[in-house]
Amino acid sequence: MKKFIVTLTVMVVIAGAAYLYFFQLSPIEKNNPLNAVPASAAIIICLEEPLEHWKEMTTNRIWDYLKTNPVLASFGKSVDSLNTEIKKNEGLWSLVANRPIILSYHPISNTKYNFLLTCDLQKATQFSFLKNYLDKIIGDDAKIYNRKYLDTEIIEFSYYDSPEIYYLTLVDNLLLFSTTHTLIEEALMQKSKPVMVRDLDFVEVSKYMDVNSPTIYFHQLNFKTLLEQFTTSDAQKDALQFLTYSDYLGLNFNMGDDYISIHGYSDEPTDQDNMVQALLKSGKGEINLGAIVPENASSFTSLGFNDATSFYTNFEQLLNDEDGEYESNKKRLEKYLGISIEDNIISWIDNEIGLIQLNSSSNKHSVELAIAFRYNDIDALNENLDYIERKIRRKTPVKFKGIDYKGYQIKFLSIKGLFKLVFGKMFSSIEKPYYVILGDYIVFSNSPKTLGKIITATVENKTLNSTKEYAEFMEEFKHESNLFLYVSAEELLTDARNLLDSESWSALAKHRKYIEGFPLLGIQLFPENGLLSYHLQMKHLNNIEQEKWNSLLKELSMITDDEANEGEIIDDDYIIAVENILPEDLNDKKLTQEFANGQLKFEVSLKDGLKHGRYSEYDSLGNLIIKGRYKEDKKVGTWKFYDSNGELIKKIKE
Repeated sequence: MKKFIVTLTVMVVIAGAAYLYFFQLSPIEKNNPLNAVPASAAIIICLEEPLEHWKEMTTNRIWDYLKTNPVLASFGKSVDSLNTEIKKNEGLWSLVANRPIILSYHPISNTKYNFLLTCDLQKATQFSFLKNYLDKIIGDDAKIYNRKYLDTEIIEFSYYDSPEIYYLTLVDNLLLFSTTHTLIEEALMQKSKPVMVRDLDFVEVSKYMDVNSPTIYFHQLNFKTLLEQFTTSDAQKDALQFLTYSDYLGLNFNMGDDYISIHGYSDEPTDQDNMVQALLKSGKGEINLGAIVPENASSFTSLGFNDATSFYTNFEQLLNDEDGEYESNKKRLEKYLGISIEDNIISWIDNEIGLIQLNSSSNKHSVELAIAFRYNDIDALNENLDYIERKIRRKTPVKFKGIDYKGYQIKFLSIKGLFKLVFGKMFSSIEKPYYVILGDYIVFSNSPKTLGKIITATVENKTLNSTKEYAEFMEEFKHESNLFLYVSAEELLTDARNLLDSESWSALAKHRKYIEGFPLLGIQLFPENGLLSYHLQMKHLNNIEQEKWNSLLKELSMITDDEANEGEIIDDDYIIAVENILPEDLNDKKLTQEFANGQLKFEVSLKDGLKHGRYSEYDSLGNLIIKGRYKEDKKVGTWKFYDSNGELIKKIKE
């Protein structure tokens, strides 16, 4: 790190000397530093006032918190050392380091990338004096050479104890620096005939960037190529396909003591059909999903549009491109059942579709998913659902089952692959559509238990909309958009613990408190100024605030902890809570639940999704503490309660 600081100091001194030496000269031809950035760039970082940006980023509460992370500790010390160096030469750094700087990242081979630094010195026109300054600063610690390329002098220097070679040159007002000579040469060739900055899409995006904030540009196709080096599966590569939806993405980055905020734009996708394009063509929709999403949800995604019919028409073209048989499969299903996808399904959808992710309290290797559709007319919704039900009964042996849960009917519509057929891979995870009509939404899931959690949250007023924290967080976003993603760090960590193997979880758990330091994340996309607008917001909490936040989450939690009341006599209130248990599948014959130690907690017989037959409950040591019977979901007969020694302590006649 010492060499890095020395090298950086060398550059600052050289740049400062150049600026001071030529400060009184007449203005010269001035090049935009972006002109010199080769078109191969994957990432471009633009700093109009680098020193001020650096101070803002490294003198706030968030950075003080993050640099205590073991991974960032070494880097944090280096940052502190650099800040010390800056303070020693505050005048020189202020004079020079606030010149506009661009740092771009380029491929230099099939698998290697390197940086090019471009600094706008504004007044310098000579370069012959630089070698003397290098000699004085570095002394005997390095070798220094000069050579010419396209009539421009390039200085090369390296330390005697290191194979790394550094290259820098000054052309017009631009200082170029890299450890790869080909990047310097590409920049010199392109300076007078720039490629990227003449691209109309880049020009349009750059117009709306705030030069007073750090700006990062992504050349999307090049960035995708960069990320593909780190992918290990076809699924991961497919996930990167969204980067081809636009050519350029520009983002402004801001960080305070309690937030990280990113705003930006990309050119709108035009050359290919994709989800974003289908949404953009269909107008914006309101984000109302928080009305039914449990406050302890891991995440939710809201897709918004002005008109569902228009959205489906636009989206259908994408589905046809993805699957050449989509149209024929759709017509085959419609003909077989005698229904119309547009008339009987799409017609009652309003302006929002949501994907909700919850923690799984039963399966430790999965998460629970639900899809919610905001409907526009309850009568039209019920009429079409009844129509579809009648048609399926005539054509298939499928039985429609339903159970009442806290005053809401959970029903079962068994058409395997229905959602995949209608909406493609996006909703293919919902294979067995159980559903419930709840508020302004109809919610589908593979499991009645998942629907039960969402019902409970709504009935007990424990949805996101009921929390002050969510309301304040949502004030940072527009109420209407095309796509909105909400993430809870605490709940997502719980998902990770369920899904990851022990080794992966142990590695992640070391950074748990730093992840929890940013409890809420929101990302929003919507059209603006003829471009696609992006907004990312992260809330930060310090250690004391984290403790209060975690305590609040525990108080608000609706899920019964496995460890709660282990080994204790369970009272009547807990027995009442058993009535709220739902099976994963209405066809299950038995429902069981286990303690964290693997010991059976309870088992009950089922019939058509209802508790029907014997019920037995145990403590965490395996001792029977309750037994009784259900008939059609109601307790019947005599219920007996035992202590941990097997002694009968109570009887209740139902």
